[in-house]
Amino acid sequence: MSESPLMEYELQSLAPVSGPGATAGLLLAPDTEQITALCFVGLLLLFLVFLLVRCFRILLDPYSSMPSSSWSDPKDGLERGQF
Repeated sequence: MSESPLMEYELQSLAPVSGPGATAGLLLAPDTEQITALCFVGLLLLFLVFLLVRCFRILLDPYSSMPSSSWSDPKDGLERGQF
């Protein structure tokens, strides 16, 4: 019994390619899924760096992001949570 053409294709596509530039050609020509994945990972890394910088700025000077009007205004009972 012979194997189906699909199985033969899968086995051929998994076979190692021999030659001097075989691996270099594979690394230089990524397909669209690899490009999309790399772009997505790059955007996630940029977002991570942005969040890290923002968090460190808040840790170094926590009161600069808080409005100063909330420090000195006297609050009545309802604003303090007392009924």
